Amino acid sequence: MQGRNTIEEVLRLSAERGYTVFHRNREDSNVLSDMAVAHPTSIAMIRTWPYILIMDTTYNMPLLECVGMTPTGKNFIVATAFMCNEQATTYKWVLQQIKYLYFTSAMSNGQGSVINEGEPLVVLTDRESGLMPKTHRSECVGQVDRDGVR
Repeated sequence: MQGRNTIEEVLRLSAERGYTVFHRNREDSNVLSDMAVAHPTSIAMIRTWPYILIMDTTYNMPLLECVGMTPTGKNFIVATAFMCNEQATTYKWVLQQIKYLYFTSAMSNGQGSVINEGEPLVVLTDRESGLMPKTHRSECVGQVDRDGVR
């Protein structure tokens, strides 16, 4: 690691391998507080299928996974974010980074007009109150298994 600490090495290797990495430090120090990572293939896929974004903060820990969906129903990881806490301000920062991926991936239909203006058409989340506190939500009444059979 040639004198670099673990985080510095992760950031170096991520950049070397073409990952898009967003990170920020605590205001009062040089300590990393939040980091979001997107693989180059994930970015290419979200440019192709930008319509659905699924965000989940399962495991009751500050880890947010953002998943996209293809027209054939296959999921793919868009980005993963490691967060210092689960407060609304932290989610806002992560969402701004994900939104940046969408704005930089607005697609054209080949005739010069934009099909997607840089945001997903549908966002699915769990019931995390800090994720989108002012957004109108619809909650599932039941859980559907993979085959759609209860």
